[in-house]
Amino acid sequence: MLQPLLTTTDPERYPQYLQEKISRVTELLSHELDTPESHAGWCDLQKLTPEVAASIPEGYRMRAEFAIYHLDDEHFTYAMFEPNTKPRKMIAIEQFAGCPQAINEAMAALRTYLPQWQVLKHKLFEVDFLCGDQGSLVLTLHYHKKLDDNWYQALEALRSKLQDLGLNCSFIGRARKQKLILGNDFVIDTYHTSRGPVIIKHYEATFSQPNSYVCKEMLNFAISCAQEVKSQVDAAHNDLLELYCGSGTFTMAVAPIFTKVLATELDRVPMDAGRSNMQANGITNTKLVRLSAQEVGEALNGVREFNRLKQQEVELKDYNFSTLLIDPPRSGLRAEESLRFTAQYDHVIYISCSPESLAYDLRYLSQTHEIKRLAFFDQFPYTHHLESGVFLVKRQ
Repeated sequence: MLQPLLTTTDPERYPQYLQEKISRVTELLSHELDTPESHAGWCDLQKLTPEVAASIPEGYRMRAEFAIYHLDDEHFTYAMFEPNTKPRKMIAIEQFAGCPQAINEAMAALRTYLPQWQVLKHKLFEVDFLCGDQGSLVLTLHYHKKLDDNWYQALEALRSKLQDLGLNCSFIGRARKQKLILGNDFVIDTYHTSRGPVIIKHYEATFSQPNSYVCKEMLNFAISCAQEVKSQVDAAHNDLLELYCGSGTFTMAVAPIFTKVLATELDRVPMDAGRSNMQANGITNTKLVRLSAQEVGEALNGVREFNRLKQQEVELKDYNFSTLLIDPPRSGLRAEESLRFTAQYDHVIYISCSPESLAYDLRYLSQTHEIKRLAFFDQFPYTHHLESGVFLVKRQ
């Protein structure tokens, strides 16, 4: 088995890296579903040919975080830490081929010019890079000190220097209880999907899919599943419920296919970004509400009433949900209450960032739902990590 790569890439052997992951996850799912209770799900898997969304072999990572290692007063380098090492083993790097050209150019420019202002270099311990599809950048500098006016003036000078070099960059300074912004705190991506362009604003320090090339294929998978549902149900019964919607990346892609959409997210910042994304994409049939997955279940089952639903003028009785779209955290659904809630829906589009959690959840869900489609998305080339998608349809 090939060893994971942390700071390098290997384009020639990328197909082998991907195939090893696919084989491992396919075997895992088949093994976990090979029980008397989930035998129907195991049979579903044997009939399926997984859909595979490969990454480009380099320049794929639009979001990256690097530690800072100070060589002396005038020089620093970037660093990453090897996983599962005690004490942590640091690997110094100057460039990273996994990132696009804009990030690598910014990495080099910072190493050259930032030390010209000692107030910028002093107690800097991490730099995060966020890149949009047109090369726009947000660079976040993390400090173990309070940031003052002198720091901000130096940052303005540094930004001007980098802009003279052709870098379209904004800066954020973060320290304890401080966040100072110079320029924007977001980038914009346009995903050219099978349904047309989907415009998404990604804010710094909120979740976004790091591999925009593979993200487009994840959206295409969700779109095609939604279109399959639409072809089978009438418009009066074709509403979508989405949990864990974040800033609405999947929401914006599939909302036009449904009659009405109710999308929920607990974190306020991505929720606000989602509303901005609705405007950018001309989405008018969707309500975004700040609720946890558990609260959604309580509201739908009449256990509690929520003012947040009333504030968004949401009447749950007006919805006829044909489909549930979920992209849960790494732990998956797990709890029997969550699994029972999911199993209520005729169609489920499930995006997973953990094959182990997906396998666990499918042992339950495949008892009530047929696994109609299985897809793999290689968000993180040269690692063991593989994202998955399944389309579940309630058994007759």
